[in-house]
Amino acid sequence: MEPSEEIRSIVQRFFEALRDGDEEAVSSRISRQAGFERYGSDPNEWWRDGEEAVLIFRQQMQELGGGYPFELIEEPTGYREGGVGWGGFQAWVVPPVGGDGALWRATFVLHLEHGDWKIVQAHSAMPVTNESRGFQLTTSVDEIAESVRIARPDLSTASAPDGTVTIAFTDIEGSTRLNDVMGDYRWFEMLRAHNDVVTGVTTEHGGSVVKGQGDGFMLAFPSARRALRCADAIERAMTERFNDPGSLIRVRIGIHVGETLREADDFFGHAVSYAARIANQAIGGEVVVSSLVHDLLAPTGEFEFGEPRVVELKGISGVHKIFPLALTVAGMEERPPVRW
Repeated sequence: MEPSEEIRSIVQRFFEALRDGDEEAVSSRISRQAGFERYGSDPNEWWRDGEEAVLIFRQQMQELGGGYPFELIEEPTGYREGGVGWGGFQAWVVPPVGGDGALWRATFVLHLEHGDWKIVQAHSAMPVTNESRGFQLTTSVDEIAESVRIARPDLSTASAPDGTVTIAFTDIEGSTRLNDVMGDYRWFEMLRAHNDVVTGVTTEHGGSVVKGQGDGFMLAFPSARRALRCADAIERAMTERFNDPGSLIRVRIGIHVGETLREADDFFGHAVSYAARIANQAIGGEVVVSSLVHDLLAPTGEFEFGEPRVVELKGISGVHKIFPLALTVAGMEERPPVRW
């Protein structure tokens, strides 16, 4: 599969047609062939006939005053493989009868019909947190580590000459509760700024963004020294970016080093998971490193570390020492970590 500007543009135009109440444009994009499906956010919104789905789209746009009250959050996506394409968008929608509004997600599968792309499957929903439905599910650092373990991306550009790669995991402390407190719109605006900081600072320090998902990132560096400098710079940048008194935006970072070129299976099976587990031990506004990273850098005198903590790491036997990095973030001592 590959990114497709053609599909992305079609998804963009379909979003605009829904927003502007362009009934003809919506109708012409929907397939009438057997196998069509449309799912909505409401439990009763489930249609398996293209003509019926068009009628519902038209009715809903009229009821909403001539179009869906959408505000696009980010550029739509579009991908293609052969005669199949898919994409989606995220938008903010405010109900016409008042209210705070909500996040709206929509995805589409398209198929070439006589040279024209038609939507054969559509799904839209207003997401809610897993916790609000009674599920305590992994959504950030652990999930990223697992997906990387399966995909095994090429980290050769982030490897040191001796074949080692230093891994850092980052996420926002208490993100689910922060989302609830801030509301979806403010949360996504904040998340966009947070992501810009992480990716920008990582690039400046010669690191690579291996994967980003939600509020979490996996980063890779060719040296432990570079990773720690970057982590410190991320914390400083976050403090500057979210500098309101009492700000609850606190990023936690965990760092470990492993040897990838010699034992790929062990690296992706252990080193990545180990780094993720260490990150889960950090508190907001803190960078913690494994004993291996500490032993590599402590003798240089370039970095200062606090007293070690002996912890248990989920899924890894035994007890382990982790070391907090003494940060150069001005004012951190005046902003104690937030504990949920």
